[in-house]
Amino acid sequence: MIIEGTNNMTHYDDNPNKYQTDNTPVAQAMFRAQEAQAEADKAKQMALAFEAKERAQKEEIDRAVELSMSKFNQQIAAQRLGVKTQGAIRSQDVGVIATKETIESTNVRIPSLSNYEVSFTQAKDMAETGQISKAEFNAAVADGLAKRGFKAPPSF
Repeated sequence: MIIEGTNNMTHYDDNPNKYQTDNTPVAQAMFRAQEAQAEADKAKQMALAFEAKERAQKEEIDRAVELSMSKFNQQIAAQRLGVKTQGAIRSQDVGVIATKETIESTNVRIPSLSNYEVSFTQAKDMAETGQISKAEFNAAVADGLAKRGFKAPPSF
């Protein structure tokens, strides 16, 4: 629809009902143009919403990484200064429990035999034959494991 007093040929009435009843080629073209513009606007809005969502997710990830790295760096700095932090528990602090193979490959010193060093198997045989007590055997194995950086199993 042309507004009186102007020579603006591109202005049209936004009322789609007007063109639905008008079967002229210009009216049909205008109706198709409005439909195409509505689809384009909808696609643009969806793209903008998707980009905003992606940007928000990226910002959230960046914040989480920054926070994590900040905490991690603080823990490392505290460890280097010798400060024990709650989140930095090391195996040396709690003692790594040795495997059966590690225990059996450990040499032990028997205090009652002038700190004589024997293999685990020999010390076990000595305890079974009564040459040393079971408690002395357990203590010797625990001490041998501790020297290797391991903690004896609860059964010792």
